[in-house]
Amino acid sequence: MGYAYTPGLKVLAATTIRRCRRLPLPGAVLVRAGDRVGAEQVVMRTELPGPADMVNLVSMLGVMPAELPRYVVRKVGDSIAKGDLLAESKGFLGLFKTRIEAPMAGTIEAISPVTGQMTVRSPAVPVEVHAYIDGVVAEVVDTESVTVETSGAFIQGIFGVGGETNGVIAMIAERPDEPMDPARITPAHKGAV
Repeated sequence: MGYAYTPGLKVLAATTIRRCRRLPLPGAVLVRAGDRVGAEQVVMRTELPGPADMVNLVSMLGVMPAELPRYVVRKVGDSIAKGDLLAESKGFLGLFKTRIEAPMAGTIEAISPVTGQMTVRSPAVPVEVHAYIDGVVAEVVDTESVTVETSGAFIQGIFGVGGETNGVIAMIAERPDEPMDPARITPAHKGAV
């Protein structure tokens, strides 16, 4: 009997499976070639820079960029919490002061002497990359990637919802043409494919 496969469908009963896991930016590789890893094991880590926010100090204070050093109370590199004081005008006779507070937590990345804007960068976002499959680390590219290798059956389709995942394959039907009865799905199937 012939089979009609849709494009992208691949079925192999037994094969060597290699999966290259990459970091979006250089980071720390936590395994070495030859190490045995589990699918849920973190094999690499890095941090993505947080988003930056611009604070228009000169506009808020009503001063020229060259006058900013008299009003700014923080410097480049300072860590700040949301609401921390960034700059303050002296006011008129000590009254009517203008206070500029940090719009978010982060680090002061720059203060432009030309535009009078302060750049505040949010804390870095940690990224962890899992091995994705149980196997042996076949190759490591320092600070960039890890290739994990294993043997198994390989079934590739063309349908996907969400990101990558893994789980135990659980059979709830005896034959391919048997209707799936929801009553056969029990709490023991939680997390299974």
